[in-house]
Amino acid sequence: MEHLATQISAAINMRALYPANHPRVVQTIEQIVAAVHRHVTQTKAESITYLIVGDDIVVGEEVIRKTSLSVRQFIEVLRRHGIERMTLGAGLQQDETHRLIDALAVGAPLASSLHVILGRVHIATEEEEHEKARRELSPEQLEAIREAWARFRVERKLPMDQMEDLVWSFIDSISRTTRSILPLAKLKEHDEYTFVHSVNVSLLVLAQARSFGIQGPMLHAFGMAGLLHDIGKLTVPTDILNRPGKLEGTEWETMKGHAQQGAWYLGEIEGASPLSVVVAFEHHLRYDGQPNYPVLKSTRVPNLASRMTSIADTYDAMSTVRPYQQPLTRAAAFEILRKRSETFYDPLLVANFIRLVGDTPG
Repeated sequence: MEHLATQISAAINMRALYPANHPRVVQTIEQIVAAVHRHVTQTKAESITYLIVGDDIVVGEEVIRKTSLSVRQFIEVLRRHGIERMTLGAGLQQDETHRLIDALAVGAPLASSLHVILGRVHIATEEEEHEKARRELSPEQLEAIREAWARFRVERKLPMDQMEDLVWSFIDSISRTTRSILPLAKLKEHDEYTFVHSVNVSLLVLAQARSFGIQGPMLHAFGMAGLLHDIGKLTVPTDILNRPGKLEGTEWETMKGHAQQGAWYLGEIEGASPLSVVVAFEHHLRYDGQPNYPVLKSTRVPNLASRMTSIADTYDAMSTVRPYQQPLTRAAAFEILRKRSETFYDPLLVANFIRLVGDTPG
């Protein structure tokens, strides 16, 4: 049944990436229906029921441990939609499966059907919603770090302890809200673009990592890597950073150097996470291994955190007001990510990102 959970996760990702009638979506739907039919025939059971118990899924008497990213994603998707119990019955039809996958992938109405039964949905009380709102991040919490960020060009120092606490605050805030990207809008009140962009990328990376079941210190490491991914840009002259139009010649070479500069800087800080160093260096590398920057002697697939950061970095850059650029709409930004999936970006992560952010209010 772990294989079926993986197939459902794959179908959700395909539907987030492609329209409902796309051959890849149709194929994954057919595979789910066939797998359910095969299982009930072999076991002479009437249905398959998944129960979420803590961080695991129980199917009958079998406990499925989180042995893969796909199974982790399956757990998190159900949990995020308030589903603690999902039963797929004998006689499951393709149209029912399509409706289920549409609901989980693109936010279509979620409801039980004849052969798909969803249960134990948690509805937050008004008191819980007030408590969540009370614990949201405020711009005041970021002020000391923002000021230190602004002084970095002169002092070449960052308050790493405070930044680590900040990421823990992000994690706490995200974990206490049903809208994973909730803090973004308020943080854009600050006028330091690089800082705001880095905060946004950190939040977007944390949301992605949590959706795959990554937790605790590892989740924190992902968030820190997202926060520090562009630290090398603080060594780039502001007139180059804010220059409208395409950079060329030495200016473009200077801009491209920010990835290596950031990795060198973080590598020299005692106690800096190795993952932050890797992500600072890799976040502009392509998923397909084709040349981009930094230029490598041999191709390699970027680290998982680097691939998540690359998507978050591009999305926020496209979606934020900048001195020389008006933001794209969410739909336009999603379309660019889709077109660049399998080349610049990991298609599974793009599909998951679109599903996550697409569920969030504008």
